[in-house]
Amino acid sequence: MIRTFTLALLCSMSLGGLAATPQSIHVVKKGNAAPATGKAASAQPIDKVDYRVTYATKFVNDTTKRDSLGHYIYLDDEMRLDIGSSVSKFYSARSTVYDKWLKDKVSRGETDFTNPPAHAQMLWVVYRNYPKGETSFLSSAMLNNYRISEKTVTPQWTIGADTCTLLKYHCTKAETRFKGRNWTVWFTEDIPLDYGPWKLSGLPGLILKAEDAQRQYCFEAKGLEQVDGKEDITLVKNYKKYEPVSQKEFDKVNRTTTVNDAIAAAGISISFDSVKNTDEADDFMKKMKAVPPYNPIEIAE
Repeated sequence: MIRTFTLALLCSMSLGGLAATPQSIHVVKKGNAAPATGKAASAQPIDKVDYRVTYATKFVNDTTKRDSLGHYIYLDDEMRLDIGSSVSKFYSARSTVYDKWLKDKVSRGETDFTNPPAHAQMLWVVYRNYPKGETSFLSSAMLNNYRISEKTVTPQWTIGADTCTLLKYHCTKAETRFKGRNWTVWFTEDIPLDYGPWKLSGLPGLILKAEDAQRQYCFEAKGLEQVDGKEDITLVKNYKKYEPVSQKEFDKVNRTTTVNDAIAAAGISISFDSVKNTDEADDFMKKMKAVPPYNPIEIAE
């Protein structure tokens, strides 16, 4: 069986995005995979959502590029924190819409994946207290899935005197050095939940805003919802098949592997169908042979 995908889709799903690919370039993967039949297995529920926080998020993927004023060039996403009685899940809210669009396309046997909805820019998920007592970071990189699990570590906070108002809640400033970055956050004791974006936690109230000192990762709550157990916190599909690695091992994959290397290792070939713009094709192949930019939220020390 031969499965053909547009390269733009493949790269945006698995390689962090290679924008503006020639429309006549396709990826062909050869294999014996049987077509999907029957009802797909549902995601495994591991808790119920009691509270949901949505964060407007921006981050810097390539620290070497700046705009005309010398400012960072940000990517944006909409991250969601689902809080249950024992487990929390932090993930891209856009992924729900994008995954449904992709699933519908595949189920109908379509091969045209142009004009997709906004897909996740942050290609990772964080579970707190799953497994029990651990924090799990799951991410796709270079056509493989990886899992970094560790005992849950609570940042050591310094709570200051500064205050502000966010979403009409009185917030207090706190600072910490955690996982290789200096963080400033604003939390509200009006919502006595010791959660926040990513792995930030351990304050006497919900973190509504967080940014590192270099402002390469910024989160600000834009919505709060009391779900009261009406939805499940689910485990990503094929969780056990995610390759367990350390942060340093995960960093090495991202800092040494080219897109071309990843595609070759996956047994994928690239075909050019009547490419008229040779410069465009040459530029594309140049990007394929380069290591993509990588600026992780966690800096291994």
